Amino acid sequence: MSDIVVYVRSQPQLGDQIVAFATLYQLKAWWPGRRIKVVARDDIGHIYRGLPWVDEFQRARSLLDYVRSLTARTQVSVNLHHSSERFGLVNLLRLPAIRLGFRNARFSDLVWTHCHRKDEAEYIGLANLRLLAAYRPLNAEDAARRCFAELARLHPHTELGSDVVFIPGGGAGPFKRWSLAHYLRLADRLKSLLGPDTRYAFVLGRQEARERAQLEALHRPDIQVAYCRTLPELSAIMLRARLVVANDCGPSHVAQAAGVPYVGIFNQPNPEWFWRRRGAVDVVPRHPRDGINSITPDEVLHACAQVLSRTPAARA
Repeated sequence: MSDIVVYVRSQPQLGDQIVAFATLYQLKAWWPGRRIKVVARDDIGHIYRGLPWVDEFQRARSLLDYVRSLTARTQVSVNLHHSSERFGLVNLLRLPAIRLGFRNARFSDLVWTHCHRKDEAEYIGLANLRLLAAYRPLNAEDAARRCFAELARLHPHTELGSDVVFIPGGGAGPFKRWSLAHYLRLADRLKSLLGPDTRYAFVLGRQEARERAQLEALHRPDIQVAYCRTLPELSAIMLRARLVVANDCGPSHVAQAAGVPYVGIFNQPNPEWFWRRRGAVDVVPRHPRDGINSITPDEVLHACAQVLSRTPAARA
């Protein structure tokens, strides 16, 4: 029996779920004595059960499961789906006192007591927090950073403390992967900005086993490999970094939410997955039909210099 029920997006990818973490954190900060239940169609309970702000996870395989997820005790329903009418219907049948959802010119717009207009040019993690802000004002960047700072405290003793974090993954396929060779060239060029003793950490997952072997074969003392690390440890690694450079992938959203100086490398403009803020720059190919590896290390180096010039504290 949960006081707050949060319906997360029906996507199994890690990044689709990480962008919901700060929303859960903020709900628990507002109502620390209430139980929060996350409901999802996919088998992603392993992502949510380890979060300190989630008391329960429920997998919903049918409309009836969704309806049953709301009970007489539920006071707040938060709906992070952007387009499905299903969640409007579920809330209409149960009518929790507070019903938050996205407004997108559908029937369900009438159901919400508080709503935020869906905008495909808005970063999804920011949109989720602005949905909460329709109920009570909040500072989205501060909330996101506090969320991942709290998560990092679950793993305070990571041995990794690099100046620059590189995230060269891209689970959707090679079209999202700026190459490891480019990252290594960028590492050498960054020493002109950050100094000859600059240290690098490459964050890799299971799909980057080949990249792990290539990096370890280099035996470079300035490079560490963070392979298959937990989300709390990744949070700690990102928060300590002076700069993060990443492809469009799941762990990149930890860095974006952490608020550290950030350069995102994309195969095309993708505003739903890039948090445009003072300390962040995205880099895309000059011509739409060119692949991501047409972006040169010097172009990314220029973006890094831009970010660092905007955030002088990051260079301290």
